[in-house]
Amino acid sequence: MSSSGSSSKIPPVVANYTAKGERGKLGDIDCYFTGKKGSKRGIFVNYDAFRYHPNVFQICDILGSLGHYVVAPDLFRGEPLTMEDLGNPVAMGKFMQNSGSWNTSKPNYVQGIEYLRNSGATSVGVIGFCWGGKVALTSLQELDGIVGGAIIHPARVTSDDFAKINAPLLALPYNDMDLEMFKKGYEELGTRPFGAKCCLESFVDVVYGFCGPRGDWSDPAIAKRVNDAIQLVAAFFDDLMPN
Repeated sequence: MSSSGSSSKIPPVVANYTAKGERGKLGDIDCYFTGKKGSKRGIFVNYDAFRYHPNVFQICDILGSLGHYVVAPDLFRGEPLTMEDLGNPVAMGKFMQNSGSWNTSKPNYVQGIEYLRNSGATSVGVIGFCWGGKVALTSLQELDGIVGGAIIHPARVTSDDFAKINAPLLALPYNDMDLEMFKKGYEELGTRPFGAKCCLESFVDVVYGFCGPRGDWSDPAIAKRVNDAIQLVAAFFDDLMPN
């Protein structure tokens, strides 16, 4: 995967960030829109369990500045998980069965991807952070016409997921994940027609959620790794999407 093209133009991330995109609606769901509407390159972004955050907006804005039209729906409709919920089995069970489930998210994926296509995108990719990584990965199993997906420190990925994927995958697991499971999964992906387009890069030196709300981007070491991740994502989509 080359680092040439738009991925060579990525600015360094900053800790205190004001979003550059716009808020609007698709149907009854609030969304964040950024980039150039009408671009042939569309990206649907699935945030993590803690919903919108300046770090996620900044990544969306960077991708938008590279020529993509990006939409990030508020899939939880204003009711994200809290840090306290993570230690509450009842709250987590309710989340996974309702707002955190693929069945709940699927109509919003269909709607968002259709919107990007109707806005001029001839190629549409998906990105998911943490919990959203699992949901984005599921979209590569369940939906047609997605050129590829990037999952950033994804949660709840299992070995069974890889056999069902129908498009190229970029996975950026973090240090506490089962990296051997990912490596075996990528051996499976390597046998598929799109296997050469898949990429696995482990971030063993960072904590869970470093690209999302848990990431302290005032730490130069973390900020550098965030830029490394964005570089990989941008290069991945450069390879999949014509200008």
